Amino acid sequence: MQEISFAIPLTGLIRVVNGEISIVVNRTETSLKLAVEEAMSRRRVSGEGLTLNDIALEAARELVAERGYNRFRAAEIFHKALEKHPGIKRNSLMSRIVACTPDHPSNKHFASRRDFFRYGGSGLFLLNEQYMPDKNIAGVPSQSR
Repeated sequence: MQEISFAIPLTGLIRVVNGEISIVVNRTETSLKLAVEEAMSRRRVSGEGLTLNDIALEAARELVAERGYNRFRAAEIFHKALEKHPGIKRNSLMSRIVACTPDHPSNKHFASRRDFFRYGGSGLFLLNEQYMPDKNIAGVPSQSR
């Protein structure tokens, strides 16, 4: 038996337009339609420009205002935030809470330059003074840092 090696050059093009993918290889074309709009709409949990950091701060401020004392757990922030933002993911918000707590032992794993919270140990968090509800005018944190 004799073997002859050869190569077939393939040229291709992939086009993505409005959730439809077209793949062209040599002269053969295949198209796929994806439901991109539905997937993207499920991911949106907040209004325009509102980040998970903002949602965590807002929920913590509401907790402190309701209770009258400055001590809470991350799970309580999550449940409070869930009332206004039902599509929010637990792990995403929890990581943002840790990221906004500079003295938390796991803070080094998360990128954030925010200092909304202090870690009280044993899972307890405290809201920093400059973000307390009674220290702010019209929802804007004071600049006393």
